[in-house]
Amino acid sequence: MIRYFVILALLAVAVPNGRNEAGLSASFAGRAEQALMTWRGGPGAIWQSGFNPRQDLTIMSPEVAAARFGNPDLGLVYDKPDVPSPATGTIRWADGHTLEVPLMPADIAAYRVANPRAIPGRPSVNPVCQGGITEEQRQRLSEETGNDPSKCEQAKVTRVTLEKVTVSTHRGPAEAPAWRFDVDGLPGPIRQVAVADAAVDLMPPGLGPTTPFDGSFEEAKNNTLTIHLISLGCDRLLGMNVREEPDAVVVEPRILPSDAKCDMPATIIQQPVKLSSPLGNRPVLDARTGLRLFYGPL
Repeated sequence: MIRYFVILALLAVAVPNGRNEAGLSASFAGRAEQALMTWRGGPGAIWQSGFNPRQDLTIMSPEVAAARFGNPDLGLVYDKPDVPSPATGTIRWADGHTLEVPLMPADIAAYRVANPRAIPGRPSVNPVCQGGITEEQRQRLSEETGNDPSKCEQAKVTRVTLEKVTVSTHRGPAEAPAWRFDVDGLPGPIRQVAVADAAVDLMPPGLGPTTPFDGSFEEAKNNTLTIHLISLGCDRLLGMNVREEPDAVVVEPRILPSDAKCDMPATIIQQPVKLSSPLGNRPVLDARTGLRLFYGPL
């Protein structure tokens, strides 16, 4: 999503050796109850009324994505878009609910499109070939990475317009403002939802300074969530604690830490969680903090 969200600086729940399952369940039950009480005390209403997308906000067809990411030496180049940038726009849901939101300027959206963040399963764009950087920055990157900037292929943004797109959100499809970029050399346009970062996925306050786990989630088929989390390479994921309520889903990973010194790097793990009903407009909460997990891959 891609979404440019702040990754939670999180810590998984470690399972001490010799601790019985009943004790672990009781501990999780207490944390989940506290998380739910906090969420219901005010943050939930704030979040429900906001714009909480459940998809990447940089939108392109499969053909455009293949052309864009199939060549890591392809760089989007653009001049500062000479188009009016309204300060605000309106998001509209099918049920008639509307939300006035601040918009990002066209040049910020252009930089976002030209410099996509790396996600698992998608090749990274050669940093020397990314858009919106000066020649001095390009030369420094070339020296640091050993990449030859002369290999970069330029795809120029030829037209920028503001239009509407349909976005999947926590409360169903919504019509949202988006910047459309027509690019010479690509088989179709790239659209960037124009809602400013400050109005996307607002994070209401949680339980305080407790440390959550490094994670996010995506929806899969058959009422299943895929939880993405970061774990030390020597630790073992035993599973997920889950509490499902009509207004929220609370999760917490169970991690068995290694007794020995670990030199292995941290890894991203995908853990499925089966729900009894579709997630719908419910948030996924971290039991330790009451904070929401963001939608999208880590």
